[in-house]
Amino acid sequence: MYWADEIAEQIIKTYPDQKVYTCASGISPSGEVHMGNLREVVTTWFVVKALRDRGKKVRFIFSWDNYDRLRKVPADLDQSLNKYIGMPLDKIPDPFGCHSSWARHFEQPFIDAIDQLGIEVEHVFQADNYTSGKYADKMIEAVNKRKDVYDVLMSFKTQEATEAEREAFYPVQIYCDACGKDTTKILSDSENGAVLEYECKCGHHGTFDLRTQHNAKLMWKVDWPMRWTYEGVNFEPGGKDHSTEGGSAQVATKMVSAIYGGRAPVYRGYEFVGIKGTNGKMSSSKGNVMTPEKMLRVYSPEIILWLYTRFLPEKYLEISLDEEVLRVYHEFDRMYNLYKSGEGDEVVNRIMEMALSCRKNYEGCPVSAQNIAAFAPIVNFDLDMLVELLNKIGDKCTREQIEERFEKISYWLKNYSPESISNLLTEKNTEYYSTLNDEEKGWIRTLSSELSAHDLSTEEMQALLYEIPKLNGEQDKARQKRFFEIVYNLLLGKSKGPRLYLFLTAVDKAQTLNLLDF
Repeated sequence: MYWADEIAEQIIKTYPDQKVYTCASGISPSGEVHMGNLREVVTTWFVVKALRDRGKKVRFIFSWDNYDRLRKVPADLDQSLNKYIGMPLDKIPDPFGCHSSWARHFEQPFIDAIDQLGIEVEHVFQADNYTSGKYADKMIEAVNKRKDVYDVLMSFKTQEATEAEREAFYPVQIYCDACGKDTTKILSDSENGAVLEYECKCGHHGTFDLRTQHNAKLMWKVDWPMRWTYEGVNFEPGGKDHSTEGGSAQVATKMVSAIYGGRAPVYRGYEFVGIKGTNGKMSSSKGNVMTPEKMLRVYSPEIILWLYTRFLPEKYLEISLDEEVLRVYHEFDRMYNLYKSGEGDEVVNRIMEMALSCRKNYEGCPVSAQNIAAFAPIVNFDLDMLVELLNKIGDKCTREQIEERFEKISYWLKNYSPESISNLLTEKNTEYYSTLNDEEKGWIRTLSSELSAHDLSTEEMQALLYEIPKLNGEQDKARQKRFFEIVYNLLLGKSKGPRLYLFLTAVDKAQTLNLLDF
């Protein structure tokens, strides 16, 4: 069974009488929201679809934790912004000056990207929920049970709990009325936990009424289970860092029943996402991220969904931006063709159904990414000329059918793999030709003569290229490889290139002969 269907069955079994299932995910917009964060959203989305496929009503809420404090300024930003550390993300100015806040600057590109991916979510902005007072009663409840909260937290730690620490502990962090930062310490509470006395490192001392003042929030390991009860969450995934032994997920699971009398949702941990060619976990604070917005310039929406859906959430996923991009497109086309032809098994069909959920009517691209990558540079990335060339070699297509793939492959070539771009030389490579032995020069004379004398079909061209370097009428792999290498060097100035028989059939014969005639 496909993994999202398994999770859906588990959710229904856990909550058999639920009228509307609530699935949730959330992200803190402290920096660029990256492809690792996207795994949280798409994992939930596939489960939402699996539940809906079973006739269930589902609410998918996506929480923006924009009332979190700024912990660290990303390495690629001006470090003078450190003055805002400790303030809520929603209250910090956009460092680029184009959005209403720091949080909004990093939220909007992700919102736009998941819309392109066809993911339907209900955006919940936690800054709005906190500052409107929606959570006031839940916060007061946590203050009243603060010693119980402390006991739950300490049950997951190895150090000894002390009565003094337990007495001084508060699960609420106040944003100071004077400086706006959370560098505060609660000294005491009164009026059944509603009024708090606090002091701040800035020197301010004051009182805070949770019933009427709302510039405060719960600590994360209480905030998470509080929202489970407030929203009635039935399913939520979490990253590897939250899913470890004694991690946030386990703490929240115990906290939700001990403090709020609630029930933890069905939970599924997911692994990190890497970008092939880079090292380490993506981190907004380190500035080493690849965002969905950027990735959508290379991959079409259905391929991005496909990359996530075909792996179990707990399996490490690596997305390529190197030469493996073409292989990804090839593997997607192969699975799509199995699905379309009716030859795919249950899992293949479910993977493709999930991947194609972003398209109303997907017909597939009739031309491989490999051929687009090979021939787009030859026509100087002119789409109309490319269509003409592709039809010449048998890739029957229209401009409309290949335009999207052409744009994405072209962007990838120019920005991530310029070394893969193949262009015909403008002058004879005489220096390289002079290094050839007599037999090898004979191969080139034969090729030039045959091309000059005949207009060859792709099949005839392929046969000719394998005939020329034969040894005593027999094929020899080493000689064949060497022959191809020579032709590529004389035409392109490098040892590799697009499939040679298609290349020679497609390009202008006069240009080819000019480079091969010595």
